[in-house]
Amino acid sequence: MRGESRATNTMFAGIQMILPGEIAPVHRHVSSAIRFVLDGEGAYTAVEGEKAYMSPGDFVITANWAPHDHGNPSKKPMLWLDVLDFPAVNFYEASFADYYEEGMQNTTRQDGDSLTFYGSGVLPEGAPLALNRSPVINYTYARTRPILERLRKSGEVDPRHGARVHYVNPINGGPVLPTMGASLALLPKGFKGADYRATDGTILVCVEGQGTTKIGEEVFEWGPNDIFVVPPWRHYAHTAARDSVLFSISDRPAQQALGIWREDKSAH
Repeated sequence: MRGESRATNTMFAGIQMILPGEIAPVHRHVSSAIRFVLDGEGAYTAVEGEKAYMSPGDFVITANWAPHDHGNPSKKPMLWLDVLDFPAVNFYEASFADYYEEGMQNTTRQDGDSLTFYGSGVLPEGAPLALNRSPVINYTYARTRPILERLRKSGEVDPRHGARVHYVNPINGGPVLPTMGASLALLPKGFKGADYRATDGTILVCVEGQGTTKIGEEVFEWGPNDIFVVPPWRHYAHTAARDSVLFSISDRPAQQALGIWREDKSAH
């Protein structure tokens, strides 16, 4: 999308760095946002009263209109991938934002409380069962990565996507956000994926490993922290030179809600 502030028709993607001692004051906006941590340790995002400390590979949710702020009390810079749905929101001319007088919000929850309350097979009394986005703030890599290994050992390796899990709303199994959905996949060493295409444009990040992705007739090499985009309805296939992990995010939930999403698993 040359010359435009977006990576696909519906999603913006960018790298954010927060230096030691910096804060991003508390604010909220209509656009939903995610953070996928690339490098650094000890910075935090505070969302709706929970201060979530982040590590590489963590997947952090900032839902529509949720107050949030960032800070870095560590001694190292932290970098993350930001993905927002504001191109889609702007299409509807419905973009609003709020800024607060205080620099940081009061946090009443401990780091990891939302995952404990909603992602452990139990729910607090009065949990919002009809919530259309996930109540979990941080899906930690330390908790998700071992699940991929279990899938591989059990033989649950998809011929196109590898051993893949979808991040979901643990209350109802729906997507983490109504406009964007994300996945994490392990591609075993030597993996040669079958061709696939779907109508959702997808942003991918290499978390671990090394490999290539053929998109149309062009082959793209990737390694740790490389970011690339598969445009809508373009054939693609992954190959892994060694055990590799790919994070991906797309507008599939929005397309499914509108009844327009489709996929093609036939060979190209």
